Amino acid sequence: AARTRHATPTPQGESIFDASVVLPCAYEYEYAARTVRSVSAATPPEILREIVVVDDGSTPPLRIPEPARWKAFVVRLEKTGGLIRARIAGAAAATGAVIVFFDCHVRPMDGYWRGLLAPIEADYRVATVPTVTRLDAATWQPVGSPTRGGAKCYLTFDTDFKWTFDATDDVPIMSGGLVAISRRWWNETGGYDSSMLGWGGENIDLSLRIWRCGGAIKAAKESYVAHMYREPGKPKTAARFRVPKGAPTRNRATSARAHFGRLWAKTA
Repeated sequence: AARTRHATPTPQGESIFDASVVLPCAYEYEYAARTVRSVSAATPPEILREIVVVDDGSTPPLRIPEPARWKAFVVRLEKTGGLIRARIAGAAAATGAVIVFFDCHVRPMDGYWRGLLAPIEADYRVATVPTVTRLDAATWQPVGSPTRGGAKCYLTFDTDFKWTFDATDDVPIMSGGLVAISRRWWNETGGYDSSMLGWGGENIDLSLRIWRCGGAIKAAKESYVAHMYREPGKPKTAARFRVPKGAPTRNRATSARAHFGRLWAKTA
């Protein structure tokens, strides 16, 4: 059975779970180190259980300078398995009561953890997503307003997802890899589907799994995480790994077959 740690009192008088931050990284040497430092700086030590950096088959292997200083360690996958399988490996190594999945090129803003973790403390079946803003890879600063970004998506019948904005905290579909979930609920729902390859579609499957199993996904609207996006005109932001051809489409089809029931035929 999954274990849930006791809440940890903080200096502010709050009571919150501790968290493991999982960073799947493939060939992102500089960004991995910057992201580790940023997560450590933005998260109080009594909240941060550890930073789990998953080296997804990078050659040469990824190294984090002074890992103990940042409460970080590296889980090495000798062969690149893709973003989904890297996250699964990171979750398996995590020991915190809450697992926070980030990408390997983000900078969370100060206090981001409060809005992510508090709803999970109230109900372990709630997953939370931050407000995602844009990060400048060169300066490592948020681009534009640091509080303007997206947090939620909706599902279309071609198993795609689109950004949406409304006044509620409910998130029909999470956008991708930035999400917090209790380790207990991760284990009870089964987490990501290990049959999926590369990336794409795992957010749909996990979102539907959470809702259909009696949980909920909430937007942590005041939890800001700046994210570096891939930009064609900026080689430094380019991905250094390959996604198997057709993998995102197959992954979305897997999600639809698992959750759409009799409506599955309409997506084929």
